[in-house]
Amino acid sequence: MSQSSDAYLEIPTEKTVFAEGDAGKTMYIIESGSIDLLTEARGKEAVASLGPGDFFGELSIFDDQPRFATAIARKPTRLLKIERDDLPGLLQGNIEIAMRLLRVLAQRHQQCEMRLASALSDGAAKKRKAAAATPAPPLPPSPPAAAAAPLATRQSNAKPVGIDAEPSRTTIGPPVPLPPPKFQGGCVLRHAKGQVFGLDPSLDEFLVGRPDPAAGIQPEVDLSTVDPTRSLSRRHAKLIRKGQLFFVREDSKTVNGTFLNNTRIKTGEDVAVKPGDTLRFGAVEVDFSAA
Repeated sequence: MSQSSDAYLEIPTEKTVFAEGDAGKTMYIIESGSIDLLTEARGKEAVASLGPGDFFGELSIFDDQPRFATAIARKPTRLLKIERDDLPGLLQGNIEIAMRLLRVLAQRHQQCEMRLASALSDGAAKKRKAAAATPAPPLPPSPPAAAAAPLATRQSNAKPVGIDAEPSRTTIGPPVPLPPPKFQGGCVLRHAKGQVFGLDPSLDEFLVGRPDPAAGIQPEVDLSTVDPTRSLSRRHAKLIRKGQLFFVREDSKTVNGTFLNNTRIKTGEDVAVKPGDTLRFGAVEVDFSAA
């Protein structure tokens, strides 16, 4: 599909194409040169460096959100402009551009998911490290030894052993079993097959899902062992601790849904959970109970 000469821009070195926060309805394809994308949060470090064949600013084509980054030319650069109104005709006339656009959007979405998973994993590791470094509270002082006078009194009151004295008896029976240790996190998830998934007391958020080593996702509550049909998403939902209360939240809409007591919860809402409730993540049903 041919483009008129006014569809191209010649950008000199260090010239800004658009700034973070600007409104826009134009995307750009790099014909030659180099473009860096920067954000205020990252300072002078580029979020991405793009070259010939790459494109940027495409989010403004699909949504009216402001530009998320500043685009700066790092060398003399030639850009092809594509306005929002021109995109349908361009895609209809060139299927290769449409496929490339979809591939790049998918790659960028996956990269965002990987960065988010890495940040969540780092945050969880820091919380565990901080909890491990917290010194244990001091033990209470031992009770003082019994005084001599009370001991003497007890000895004087002891009944002598004789004909009329009642002999001492020691009862020997089966050992009393100790109660099972309680999980200090307060609450756990129990599966019908007997598996128990504890909630680490040092954490306030628990990602529920299945691991994905390729994407760097390792949920705090890994239910993959009781999910033979793989109904779980990698980042299916979260359990969130707020003080003494727990909530469940489906962060991103999942295909198989998240249910509390057989009622599907809405994506993005924090719904209170109490011991005795039943949670279902996809096809995996667990009881939320005290440890």
